[in-house]
Amino acid sequence: MYEKQKFYLRTGNRLIPVSEEVYYEYYRMARRERYLEERDTEKGLTFYNALDTDEILGEDMIPDTFAESVERLAFQRVFTEKLRDAMEILSEDEKNFIHLIYFSNFGEGVSQREAAKMLGISQPAVKKRHDKIIANLKKFMKV
Repeated sequence: MYEKQKFYLRTGNRLIPVSEEVYYEYYRMARRERYLEERDTEKGLTFYNALDTDEILGEDMIPDTFAESVERLAFQRVFTEKLRDAMEILSEDEKNFIHLIYFSNFGEGVSQREAAKMLGISQPAVKKRHDKIIANLKKFMKV
């Protein structure tokens, strides 16, 4: 009499009996995975995990060109602190003027022409005042 074929899947060193459907589905999925890997190889695709070593992951070897460098962040922090100190030497009118030009209008500031209208002075006078304040800040920042 004909005996029904038995199906097994290997896991480690053990064979586990499975149904015929499970057996064929498992190997169908395995073949699909091999097919996708072969196709990627043909097209020259490389995955980060192909670069993995015992010491480091492959994705850690690829530099993040969009991330800011630690040096740049440190420089910005020192520069910002120094600029805050420099702002303290300005008079209250000069601080208000800088705030108007650079930070009013939802953080975008206003143009010199708009500032001139708001302050009731000419645009060249606004430019001259702006240049004088910036020159004072630059002098303090160089020290």
